[in-house]
Amino acid sequence: MIRELDCVSDIFISYDCATALKNVEEQQPDMILLDIHLPDRSGIELLEQILSTYPQIKIIMVTNKASQYYRELCLGLGAHHFIDKSKEFEMIPSIIETYC
Repeated sequence: MIRELDCVSDIFISYDCATALKNVEEQQPDMILLDIHLPDRSGIELLEQILSTYPQIKIIMVTNKASQYYRELCLGLGAHHFIDKSKEFEMIPSIIETYC
């Protein structure tokens, strides 16, 4: 879905926090789709870390555990959007396009 958007030029995939931080530092992306549950660390911790150094990056949190608690927490920490993968996944392209 994302590769089909005209405004997306490069996509970098990270499967853990260490790789994500390396990609952020090297690539300085405009936007990140970030899952709450990562194999080596919490995506919420990563959200805080990324925004403390790169506040200009737009971060969309995605999760299958989309409770109101997590939604409010992530948005309060600076995430630009919070997506429930089981119900709102198809909204991602239109959200990305709003920043193009």
